[in-house]
Amino acid sequence: MLESIGGSTGVFKNPPGYMEGVRKICDENNILMICDEVMVGFGRTGKMWGFQHYDIHPDIVTSAKGLTGAWMPLSMVSCRKPIMDYFEKNALGWGSTFHAHPMNCAVGYACVKHMLETDLLGHINKNIAPVIKNETARLAAKFGSVSNETRAIGAFGCLDLLDPRTGAPIQDFSGANCSHPPAIAAFKTTFREQGLSGFVRPPRFHCAPPLVITADELTEGFSRAERALEAYDSAF
Repeated sequence: MLESIGGSTGVFKNPPGYMEGVRKICDENNILMICDEVMVGFGRTGKMWGFQHYDIHPDIVTSAKGLTGAWMPLSMVSCRKPIMDYFEKNALGWGSTFHAHPMNCAVGYACVKHMLETDLLGHINKNIAPVIKNETARLAAKFGSVSNETRAIGAFGCLDLLDPRTGAPIQDFSGANCSHPPAIAAFKTTFREQGLSGFVRPPRFHCAPPLVITADELTEGFSRAERALEAYDSAF
């Protein structure tokens, strides 16, 4: 079981041949290959599924989040037909309190239908992906506190924050147990003042906007993030 594209770890796409190698090992040893698509399923990376960036088909896929666009909590598991057939005949002896809630399933159906009818994947690849790729690269080039290695795929991007004095990655964003609390405080304060809600897991600074965001809205968001990075960088 592995993420098709690493999410919380920093938007890392596996290197060429890696996923295909895992698939081969699983086939040779009768092991099920499970792809975790909770973060990258339903269009986040510019394809419906993260595993579609490789030449593989997993045996089981788990996903959530994008399934309902966060309107309602709903997760899913999909699997190859032989696996499904087995559990149709050999039912598990337990259930889930919120399993297959009709309202949540209706929301999931409506969201996926909307994705297809509006060509949301086309919007991501045409309007959103170029902005994230260009803006993350621009910020990395501007600030000594941002690593030159940025990652962007579809509507998913990530920057690595550094201590510009040493080039070391930031490991503590609470400011309580690190050598640069003024910089951390400046970043967090400005970030909030700019009206941003972000996913910052040291040293990663993620960008994962709503898939329906416009290019202009996303560019504005990056300009606000830039002000927070200016405060962070200057604090050193």
